[in-house]
Amino acid sequence: MAGETKFAFGDPRAQTVWEKYLFEYFPQNIMLTPLMGKDGNSCIHVNKELLSKPGGTVILKARQRLDGAGVGDDGDTTGHAQQIKRRNMSISVHERATRTQSAGILSEQLTDSDFRVDSKLELGDWIGERIENDLITSAAGLYNENSSSSEIETINESYPSSARIYYGGQNAAGVLGNSGASYGTDALMTAGTTANNLFGTKLLEMIKRRAIACRPRIAAVKLMDLSKATKFDPRTGPVGPLMGYFYVVLISPLQTKAVRAETGATGWKQATAEAQNRGNKNPIFSGSSFLWDGCIVWEYDRIPTRTGADGDSLAEGFLLNAGRTATTDPCANTTTVARALFMGRQAMGFAWAHKPSWHEDFYDANKRFVKTDMLYGVKRCNFNAHGTETPQQDEGIYCIDTEVVADA
Repeated sequence: MAGETKFAFGDPRAQTVWEKYLFEYFPQNIMLTPLMGKDGNSCIHVNKELLSKPGGTVILKARQRLDGAGVGDDGDTTGHAQQIKRRNMSISVHERATRTQSAGILSEQLTDSDFRVDSKLELGDWIGERIENDLITSAAGLYNENSSSSEIETINESYPSSARIYYGGQNAAGVLGNSGASYGTDALMTAGTTANNLFGTKLLEMIKRRAIACRPRIAAVKLMDLSKATKFDPRTGPVGPLMGYFYVVLISPLQTKAVRAETGATGWKQATAEAQNRGNKNPIFSGSSFLWDGCIVWEYDRIPTRTGADGDSLAEGFLLNAGRTATTDPCANTTTVARALFMGRQAMGFAWAHKPSWHEDFYDANKRFVKTDMLYGVKRCNFNAHGTETPQQDEGIYCIDTEVVADA
């Protein structure tokens, strides 16, 4: 109507208001840090000795059980003594640090954000994310920063040993591909069809049998009840009583998809419908993790995946060459492979030398910055033979490479 006073959104006099509180970014799927502990029942064994003494390397020891027959009735043990042996593994610690910094007083004047408060919030989340990513990268046997930065060496690199990685899978009916034998490499996995190389419960049962047959045996993990822990971060909140001893299995969402597509009377869906909780607590409806054959299976979106593109780029395979410039085991063209993790007790070692610390100061006289730094090292448990520096087989992790089918 003529004569009305109007203001458009783009008018310089139109006011805008910034909402006071931030939308929270919840650190979902923090799975590995709750498994860290300082005793032998923990999935990730934490050593803190370097927090109180100088040094850059900690040597972890492992028993080698006596296996001699001994002597019988009235036997003389003289000359039949058994040697006490200790295997060893070293973890070196390295620095991980970053900082935020203000551009200056004008930039701070133009916003209602508190630089110091925001820095503490963001750097705190960064610490948790970096440690979690290092843990999953190390557990999968991969490389520092996915090979993008050789300067960051908090991961003591170690590719899965030959007898602790399986390449292959099963079909929806539960039949193992390649007659149950591993293909040996990701590249060779395409000798079978994708439908026969999927993750599933029968594959999981076979890997558990292999873990039990390992020498030393991969032992189950002591797990506490985390049902009352904080929903998005199970490291916080009350911890309940002992649930029992289980293996921990981390799988990708696409591997979960394959499990839920299993058919037949012994498949996951039928067994879960008949044997699990009733109603909306049943994993079929709740979408929660599930228990199978003594294994706690958690869906974990940090599980590494690789997709072949008819080349040897770093993104096409897990195993890299010495220069970290190419993969030496590329997945087949258009084939996507995910590396699930079957983990037992003391699967990994983690050494602290300096817990995260905060430093606030100025640069250019009056421009603020906040820095955090820490010293630690993480490594898959693979001990050397007694009195040597010759690594044996991994002792607490079984990697499982299966093909996955992406959503259309």
